[in-house]
Amino acid sequence: MPVTTPGSSAAVDYWRAACLLGFSHAAGLTWPPPGAPQRRRAVGHWGCNPGIAWVAGHLAQVSSEEFLLIVGTGHAGSYLFAQQALGSPAAVASISDANRRYGQPGGAPTELLGVPDVPYVGGELGPALGVGQGIAASLLGVRVVTVIGDGECETPAALAAFAHHDVLARAPGSCWLPVVNVNGARMGSSARFSPKGLQSLLEGMGYTVLISGAHTDEAAEAARRAWELTESGVPVVWLSVTDKGWPAPELLGGRPFRGPHAHKPRGLDLADPDVRADIDDWLGRLNDPPVISEDGVASPAVRRLAGRIRLDLPTAPGRPVPTAVPDATGTASPMVAVDKVLADRSVRVFSPDEAASNRIDRCLFAGLVTEVLAEELCSAWAWGTIEAGVPAALVSYEAFAPLVATQLAQYIKLITARPPAGRPPYAIVLTSLGWGNSPTHQNTDLVGSLLARTGDCPVRVVFPIGAGSAQQRVQEVLDDCDVLAAVVCSKQPLLDLPDPGGAAVGIRLRCATDDDATIVAVGDIAVTEAAAAMALAAEHDVRVGIIALVEPGVLDLDAVRQASRPDLPTVCASWVASHHLASVYHAVRPTASAHRGYRERWGPTAWETLAANGLTRWSLLSGLRAAGCPLPAELDRPAGSEPGPLDLATLSYEVRSI
Repeated sequence: MPVTTPGSSAAVDYWRAACLLGFSHAAGLTWPPPGAPQRRRAVGHWGCNPGIAWVAGHLAQVSSEEFLLIVGTGHAGSYLFAQQALGSPAAVASISDANRRYGQPGGAPTELLGVPDVPYVGGELGPALGVGQGIAASLLGVRVVTVIGDGECETPAALAAFAHHDVLARAPGSCWLPVVNVNGARMGSSARFSPKGLQSLLEGMGYTVLISGAHTDEAAEAARRAWELTESGVPVVWLSVTDKGWPAPELLGGRPFRGPHAHKPRGLDLADPDVRADIDDWLGRLNDPPVISEDGVASPAVRRLAGRIRLDLPTAPGRPVPTAVPDATGTASPMVAVDKVLADRSVRVFSPDEAASNRIDRCLFAGLVTEVLAEELCSAWAWGTIEAGVPAALVSYEAFAPLVATQLAQYIKLITARPPAGRPPYAIVLTSLGWGNSPTHQNTDLVGSLLARTGDCPVRVVFPIGAGSAQQRVQEVLDDCDVLAAVVCSKQPLLDLPDPGGAAVGIRLRCATDDDATIVAVGDIAVTEAAAAMALAAEHDVRVGIIALVEPGVLDLDAVRQASRPDLPTVCASWVASHHLASVYHAVRPTASAHRGYRERWGPTAWETLAANGLTRWSLLSGLRAAGCPLPAELDRPAGSEPGPLDLATLSYEVRSI
């Protein structure tokens, strides 16, 4: 079947060269084309790659300046490989070798990740639009093009980014151009939106919608008009309509190879002579007239266009100098302390809703907060802002934050795979579950998923022990680089204990030579209640020591074990689900102990919710007595008893790093 004739232009030459490289990459062929098979089966993805190359080539043809290209899918790995090979010409032998090893032991993975300074290549569909918006809002003079597929337009993150395109003001001289590669197919079936449906949807959101097909004259005019409109500040979307898999033939070796069938080429048996004959014929015609020479080098016109397409960002700027942190005293709200740090450091705050409820008042007053009721979009905006080298934080209720768990997992993979470059941390600030009383507002799954990634990954999960601790720990997080860090703290006033630093903090009576029992606590509310239990027990000459696990993922376990005797009665208390910390608790205290934390239990007040989960000061003392601690029964209180004021001023205690 003949290759569709798209006309002749420099952009078409670029597209043909990228298709030749991209298909050879997926099929494992030697270079130059048509090449010979180096493995029996094709791997990776093919279908979306030609459409992205078509868009990129035409945008580069009508632009005299560089632009940053962000693709919304990890399925475009073979296009990115082709663009890199064209933009920085690679040796023929190295291309052949990379093609052979692609998707094989020792080769590149079939979904590209961790390319230095590439701001977004992910397996999750949808967030790329928000990442591009964040970059364009944070860097002067950057021209950002984000290409997503029509299937991606079905995702909440993509729809939210389209809908809220006017929320983030572009930096001076910068622009953001969204392009939809409308190929009619998702990964394995038809796309939900037709070109007309997308046009109606986007026009309803206030965009000028440009539509072009598979001829270079149409595409060039659409690209020219798209640049003109977006640079003048007019919201515009270019819908580039081509078949998925084009320019491949409808059939290869008698099997369909267009539409949903083109998504993955793994059905191609390269040892089949009919398949090989069809591929040789197709690639031979695709390179006629030649855009790749017999020695494997692309034509000068192709290399010129490739040089205008950037996949990477400049290295992030240097970090700000930290400011001094005052000593923690009295009773205060941890979130108020966090708000001060974020405002003083001019951190861009993205919040799905109720930043004021979360006590981010200084940041609101300073104009640092962007609120849109779409967690996924806020997360993508923060991602793009951070990639541009500008400090940013996602602030949310812990209950709602799990909505962004998969997106954060993608970012963790990215920063794990690529070399450090001094980027600001991706800071997440979550108001602890302890603030509220509603069962709909209780969900610790994000904290659990992040704790599962601590250790070898650049992930930090921090539980301050009070307001001063929160201020100090957020300062430390903001001074870090190339990490994802979550800080979980409360917004109501709590006991404000001094924080000497370190992953674990020990609190004990100053006069005690040894402890009678231990409370292992995670979270400021748990530490406050543990300290209250310590004070109540001291009135009866019982010495309760506290070990606060401030950063459970990076503990010095030997030091923590040495800080308390393993035979002491122990209760482990946290305001996250205890099973998220079970392995930590077992490592800290291998002997049996009671593990208390968030469960599906609640009450009409915040205090009764604590009581229902066994985390009040009296519940903790009851647990210690059940474990063998000599505590009088008179310390038992009804489950709903409200606490009196907590004052440790008359109690002599010490706080130390462990």
